[in-house]
Amino acid sequence: MNLTFFLENLIPALVENAVIYTIFSLPAFLIFWVFFKKKYQKIRIQEVQRATNHNFFYDIKYSILTFFVSASLFTLAMYFYKIEYNLVYTDINERGWLWVGFSFCIALFINDTLFYWFHRMMHLPLFYQFFHRVHHESTDPSPFTSYAFHPSEAVLENVSMLIIPFILPIHFGVMIFIQLLDMTNNILAHLGYELYPKGWVKFPILKFKTVSTHHNMHHQLFHGNYGLYFTWWDKWMGTEFEDYENRHQEIFERDLFEKTENGTYKLSVTNIHAEPNNAFSIEFGSVPYLFHSFQAGQHVSINLKIQDKSYTRTFSLSSLPFQDPFARLTIKKIPNGIVTNYLANSLQVGDTLELSPPTGNFYLDPDPTNHNLYVMIAAGSGITPIYSMMGTILHFEPKSKIQLLYGNRNKNSVIFKDEIDHWASTYPNRFSKQYFFSEENDTEKYINRTSIESIIKNNNLLKLQFYICGPERMIETISEELLNLKIPKDQIHIELFTKSNQTTISTSKPAKIKAELQGKWYEFETDGNQTILDAGIQQNIPMPYSCQSGICGTCKMNCSEGSVEMKSNDALSKKEINQGYILTCQSMPQSESIVLKFK
Repeated sequence: MNLTFFLENLIPALVENAVIYTIFSLPAFLIFWVFFKKKYQKIRIQEVQRATNHNFFYDIKYSILTFFVSASLFTLAMYFYKIEYNLVYTDINERGWLWVGFSFCIALFINDTLFYWFHRMMHLPLFYQFFHRVHHESTDPSPFTSYAFHPSEAVLENVSMLIIPFILPIHFGVMIFIQLLDMTNNILAHLGYELYPKGWVKFPILKFKTVSTHHNMHHQLFHGNYGLYFTWWDKWMGTEFEDYENRHQEIFERDLFEKTENGTYKLSVTNIHAEPNNAFSIEFGSVPYLFHSFQAGQHVSINLKIQDKSYTRTFSLSSLPFQDPFARLTIKKIPNGIVTNYLANSLQVGDTLELSPPTGNFYLDPDPTNHNLYVMIAAGSGITPIYSMMGTILHFEPKSKIQLLYGNRNKNSVIFKDEIDHWASTYPNRFSKQYFFSEENDTEKYINRTSIESIIKNNNLLKLQFYICGPERMIETISEELLNLKIPKDQIHIELFTKSNQTTISTSKPAKIKAELQGKWYEFETDGNQTILDAGIQQNIPMPYSCQSGICGTCKMNCSEGSVEMKSNDALSKKEINQGYILTCQSMPQSESIVLKFK
């Protein structure tokens, strides 16, 4: 093959790939992810969007690389055709229309089979990081993810079109048609919205055709649902997720769960049981899927009325995402705490509570190829998000290890002790624990620098991740010690439950606020001495909020016009602030007009 032939075929193929990709993916993205996302929210597979601009640009970048690989392999196929080295033909009459149809079916089966086994192979630890990790950057895939492959994976994705013509006489038009079919199927698989109708996955014949949910679950859960066009290899090999059919059905049954105008869900309590340390757990057995697919460590807000007064409080989910068949909140009863005492003393099985969708920036994003040591540091009820994280790591990251440092008053006040001890005995090489009891003499009383230092000395700093949850004083002390021990700040993750003090902002202006909440616009004013949230609550605006201390992030909104100063911020990252997000509970207006959107 000379350079002239290569370029004469490569450049048109490259342009054709880019044009076809744009024609297929861009309209799908604009329709479902931009202009009509609210209209189609009811068929969105993952109800809470997790993909960001980073994911979109990342996917487009690698898609461009895939175009080059695909065009190069097409050029190679054309060269083999030119020298009559394969079985591609162009004259229909050479073999007739019957063979065209038959060869299409055979080629489709071969393509699907090769994809399944290559795809499954790429998930083996030995190959994953060199082939498939790029594609799994998006756990919430979009149309742009369809061809976001590492060049090495792009070769495997397209190699079937080189192999098939060597073993099967195939018309050139059939090859082109399969490529177009593959493009359509890929866009649907990564669309993020379910266009296949209710009942499809249970119909005797149709159930063997993959739907969008099938591959979307693969991006969330990783090990399973490897099929391309059809589900039969997953069914035959036992790699289809057990709840696949129920997951597809659930998308069309969301209306069965009562939802308020504020976007909260009315969920029925199915179990309440006592925990150590004056805590208790509330379980919700029948919940929307987003309460199973949350990111470990996130929290929800509970809205309730007590003696005709409204309250909102934030609590971490202690259930294990994708594993537990229920959603669970584990709450510590606070002395003189109106809400926690009401829930502990008055709530009964069968009662209904209003819960917001899971949210929060203190969470774990598991990656099965991670080889980390997670140092989990908790005190008292601070174990609740940490527990969910640990269960997720043990399930989704088989190479990672966990070291738990857990402080309590005494041995009888350890929440989840049976479960933690069970993990320690079940995973002796991956999970270790150390308890600290402030009221007992036979153990160390407090988590200290010495206990942390011994862990750091025996491990690679680059693989250490610290997650800390508990009282403010403990978090501040341990965070400071970690920084002194040269732990990079981005490897230290903290969650505050309460905050003792805030910075006072003395300057503020009366402002006109325009806020979009759940698709509706509201207008109200501040008097110059209030936070935006306080003004909204005072004027009966359904603003989202919970802790009102700048900790939980429930009140996060995007400020697209105007400016504010925040008294405190323990919830937003620098990136979120740069994107225009504010905490309304801490925001004092600095301009006369402010426009906010709840995203």
